[in-house]
Amino acid sequence: MLAELLLMALVLVIIAAITAYTAITGISPLPSTRLGREAVLAALPEAPQGAIIEAGAGWGTLAFALARRRPGSRVIGYELSPLPWAFSQLRRLIQPAPNLRLYRRDLLRASYAEAGVVVCYLHAEALERLQPKLEAELPAGALVISNTFRLHRWRPAAVLHPPASIDAPVYVYRVPEAYTSWGAV
Repeated sequence: MLAELLLMALVLVIIAAITAYTAITGISPLPSTRLGREAVLAALPEAPQGAIIEAGAGWGTLAFALARRRPGSRVIGYELSPLPWAFSQLRRLIQPAPNLRLYRRDLLRASYAEAGVVVCYLHAEALERLQPKLEAELPAGALVISNTFRLHRWRPAAVLHPPASIDAPVYVYRVPEAYTSWGAV
């Protein structure tokens, strides 16, 4: 009986924490679908010039896949919600990924200056809040790969459509030499 009560209490604490951080950040830690993840991985350049940063790494599903796909690149994941971040840290103990670093950090306060690629699966409102930071910090030539949601005011260099009609497109953007060449869409 005590074990059942403790398990129930733990489950309630987990649900409360995820709900609280979803309210704080406005983003729930939802993993990418397998096909969406494959489309993001297909968009990666062979040798990115700089780190691969996942903004909003959640449970680490995509971050670990990025680290495996590009073992010669530094992969950085930012996640503010403590439970998904802790889960990712535990996963690193079981599945070491020497090129992967996971930080418990607000993606709007993190630095993107060293990024060669920024990957995200964020809803439209979160992308809108992140967009000015990306415009200010990303170096020319960097890629932004967004699963499902578009960056408004930016023209995608490519739009990848996973083979299943239920999966949303993946948008690929390249940072131009000058901000004014983003163009309006």
